[in-house]
Amino acid sequence: MKTGILSYGVALPRYRIEAGEIWKVWKNLSTSFFDLLSIGERGVLGPEEDTLTLAVAAAKQALERGGVGTEKIGALFLGSGTSPYATKAAATVMLDALGLPETALTSDIQCADKSGSTALWLAAGLIESGQVDYALVVAADSINRHTQPGMVLEYVASAGAVAFLLGKENPIAMLEAFATHSHDQNDYFRVEGERFIQPGAGFYGWVANWGLLDHVVPAGKALFEKTGLTPADFAKFAVPQKTGIRPLMTMGKLELDMMQVLPYVLTAQIGDCGAAGVPLSLAHILDFAEPGERIGVIDYGAGAGCDAWSLVTTEAVAERRPQSGLVIQQLEDKIMVDYATMSKYEQKYIQSPHRLSNFY
Repeated sequence: MKTGILSYGVALPRYRIEAGEIWKVWKNLSTSFFDLLSIGERGVLGPEEDTLTLAVAAAKQALERGGVGTEKIGALFLGSGTSPYATKAAATVMLDALGLPETALTSDIQCADKSGSTALWLAAGLIESGQVDYALVVAADSINRHTQPGMVLEYVASAGAVAFLLGKENPIAMLEAFATHSHDQNDYFRVEGERFIQPGAGFYGWVANWGLLDHVVPAGKALFEKTGLTPADFAKFAVPQKTGIRPLMTMGKLELDMMQVLPYVLTAQIGDCGAAGVPLSLAHILDFAEPGERIGVIDYGAGAGCDAWSLVTTEAVAERRPQSGLVIQQLEDKIMVDYATMSKYEQKYIQSPHRLSNFY
């Protein structure tokens, strides 16, 4: 392939809550699980923050870093399972906010947690076929707003956005190969008309991850078979990380080395960012990657399958390394809040739009 990543951008909520603050309210699991599952802090949406605002912020950073004029963007895809709209396209709002051409192919891609990976490879196909020269892909989610109070998922439900600018001219990483595996399996899901996510198989332990290995293993093996590569040929991997168990399960079943995976697991610092989770790990890898490194990506979406793909960094990754806005810097730039503030900011208590005043 000649298509690659030209630049990337990241946006994370500044507000965070520590797992212990949530536990004080519900006390619905043993605190021993916090260390076992790498549960620490997770993102809290700000009062005016949602999937779209985070997506726009990440996209602006990617465009600034890429140095490509907005008039050259031929496609814009938003990969998300938590669009603010039930039937309206959210990507068209992004189009206007970013000042992109109205002629750009614009669409939402909804494929659970792997929405971003699927959107990226759809965009890459457009570029490879010569239909567009540049494409902007954003993976964004606000899982926290769609998690029911008192549900154990609340300890990790977070938010974030990661954007990738794709093209053929001087990329920092070349896309190499892609494989996927999908079949219907109700892991986590949210049906029409429902605000909150439902777990199809609980949350903790092996049973909680019942859909993971059914998709990750065949997708990962398909990638190795397709490329003729082995796990040892990869320098680093970005893998599913809803909790600390998923990286370990993925690592073990695909025979990956601990140091290929664990340094890039960010669960304890930011929680489960949904569609932005694995792309966030990839962005963290790219922040410090050296030229010539092969990076593997295993992106699992609950009930949606798994995309497995690879990319190889170029000399440009060192030349155009971001000097600010690094993932680690955004993780450390935080404001801690309590449970009451979190509930208010994430609008867990919906107020009637028809009330006449603040008093009744």
